[in-house]
Amino acid sequence: MNIYLRLILFFLIYPLEHTAVARPNLGMPDRHAKLLLAQYEAAKKVYKIEAYAEAKSLFDKLRTIQHPPSLSPYIHFYYGLAAYHNGEKAIAHQTFLDIQAKFPDWNKQNEIHYWCAQCSFEEGRVEEALGGLALIKDKHMAGSVLQLKKIFLKRIEDHGYLQELIEKFPNDAIIKTILHKKVAREAYLTQDFSLINQLKQKYNVADYTYDPLKHVKSKHKTAYDVAVLLPLFVNELDYEACTDQFVIELYQGIQLAIERLAQDGIVINLFTFDTKRSVEVTKALLAQEAMVYMDLIIGPLYPDTIPLVAAFAKKHKINLINPISDNSTITHSNPFAFLFQPDLETCAQRAAALTLSDIYGKATAEPCIGVFYGMEQKDILQATLYKHRIEEQLGKSIDLFVQLSDTTIKNFLQENTNQEEEKNLENTEQTHLDLTNLTHIYVPSQDELVVSSVISLCLKLGIKPQIIGHEQWIKKEILNIYQLQRLPILFLSPNYIDYNRPALSIFRKNFFEKNATKPNEKSYIGYEMMLFFGRMLGDYGTYFQKKWENMHYSGVIFQGVSYGKHHANQHIPVLRFEKDKFVCVSVN
Repeated sequence: MNIYLRLILFFLIYPLEHTAVARPNLGMPDRHAKLLLAQYEAAKKVYKIEAYAEAKSLFDKLRTIQHPPSLSPYIHFYYGLAAYHNGEKAIAHQTFLDIQAKFPDWNKQNEIHYWCAQCSFEEGRVEEALGGLALIKDKHMAGSVLQLKKIFLKRIEDHGYLQELIEKFPNDAIIKTILHKKVAREAYLTQDFSLINQLKQKYNVADYTYDPLKHVKSKHKTAYDVAVLLPLFVNELDYEACTDQFVIELYQGIQLAIERLAQDGIVINLFTFDTKRSVEVTKALLAQEAMVYMDLIIGPLYPDTIPLVAAFAKKHKINLINPISDNSTITHSNPFAFLFQPDLETCAQRAAALTLSDIYGKATAEPCIGVFYGMEQKDILQATLYKHRIEEQLGKSIDLFVQLSDTTIKNFLQENTNQEEEKNLENTEQTHLDLTNLTHIYVPSQDELVVSSVISLCLKLGIKPQIIGHEQWIKKEILNIYQLQRLPILFLSPNYIDYNRPALSIFRKNFFEKNATKPNEKSYIGYEMMLFFGRMLGDYGTYFQKKWENMHYSGVIFQGVSYGKHHANQHIPVLRFEKDKFVCVSVN
């Protein structure tokens, strides 16, 4: 039996036993009274040993024989409890309702209200249950009533419904508290604090911060064990056998960082595991006894194996780092999972912040904002988040929200660069907008055709809106020098490297001496990631995230790393092309 129900029964049944006297004046011959009380006590003993079906049958028989009014409600009440615990909830509920109707003056009405509410909650009639609990006036039952509400209200996931309940029961503080905590938890996971701020203002609830790490203690150690799970496809570290060269480049950077950490007195014991990009192999690796004692896990890299390792890390409370992914589903609902790269949500929020900063900074009276995105899910996600953020801040709809595909790009360009009568465009919300009024454009896509089309459109229309794109436009050489010079484009550049940094020259020299090859972007990522998290282990221990708050850390290769309460790197430098070169114009 549920331990909570045991407690409830103790507090509810105990006073009943002491209210029912052993030898009352039952208004019947002593012999009949003794027999009736003996049967009653026998039925209670059967109930107490949790033989509920038999107890229900015994109390049911007692209901059918002659008994005095003073004992009748107790018999019915025990019958209802026995039915409830025997799984016959509907019979139990009806019995409690009958007691309310037949014995309105019984001094145990508070208990009846409670059990009616319990049944109503389980039947999904939440408002009915709350209404019944509101009738309970016994202060000694306040704790049980509060606990019952918590149990069932926490199961409600619909925030809108909880707000409706608050409106109907404005004096019931626990509904507000539960809603607030649910929203706070969601805000922790999504980093969207807009709803929680609205609740604070509307209901004046106390501040609450969701802390999933409240009960874990960060340990400082003389040496930290770090597992690297990568698809090397080799039984031993034979770099030439690896089919994914970037994996080796990443691993070489990690190795060099560990040597650098040792110079700072931070000892990292590196354990390398070859996942072979296989689910079964990864399962076998996680089953190894040593794995649960790791202080940090790096990897894996491929979608089929990531959920397995993320679940393992969460279960055993081991911090997990994915070095190259921008997919936030890896970290969702997992306080121990982190991305070294900014996730897509962070990029979209950064783009929105740049747009808003430009609008407010230039005091743009009537900003005209367009979003152009491709068919990939990444594009859709970023475009939608950007749109939501801009509309939330400006209090008006985005002017242009266009999805471009291979089949619609040509028509779109013709339609908006010729002087012909405008046609209806699929995937747009505005079909009569003068595009020459555009002041800001966001293009979350890295598709060459989408990017080139938007850039060509701006040049043909002779407009110079602020355009926000991605550093991959530069790396893929999508744009030419003429386009870069003519248009004010901002590039979100998570992996921007200042090659004039002295530390970078030292790293390149050491990397070449060790590996007889020059480092590339994956090598830089492996080195910077391991160096950063190694230092976090050294400074703050195994649960370094408990100390992060809103601190920003300077990078050695890249410009910086920042997490705070987030689980993806929040540091995104912004580049602009000025005087024939790319310069970093903004960092966060």
